Amino acid sequence: MPNGFGGTAQGPLIKILPKYEDDAGLIEHEKVHVRQWYAWLCLGLLLSTLLMLLASSSLWPLFSVVPFLHPLLYKFVRPYRCWSEVQAYRKQLAVGGYDRNDFAVNALVERYDLNLSVNEAIALLFD
Repeated sequence: MPNGFGGTAQGPLIKILPKYEDDAGLIEHEKVHVRQWYAWLCLGLLLSTLLMLLASSSLWPLFSVVPFLHPLLYKFVRPYRCWSEVQAYRKQLAVGGYDRNDFAVNALVERYDLNLSVNEAIALLFD
């Protein structure tokens, strides 16, 4: 698990550090990422199937790329990574029952290479 993170989602699998296993907000944050992965999986399978049926059956290798759509978009498309994390932190803050919300703002500003200012992160999370 990356240093400084309490949990991670890799495809449909969630890993949570033992000290955070009772953090409902963090668990919901990671569930958002799992739902994002499944959404791209379904969309990718649908599009791959349609392309195969309509264009050519030689396109079957497209299916091998489908499970990696979300991770590839997350890694290489900064606006998608930003959207993904904002959605996850919004859910985490909504259900976590935290005394403070600044950890989410700080994470968006410092941890995900999003090039956001504090004010931009606040606007994304709370507007």
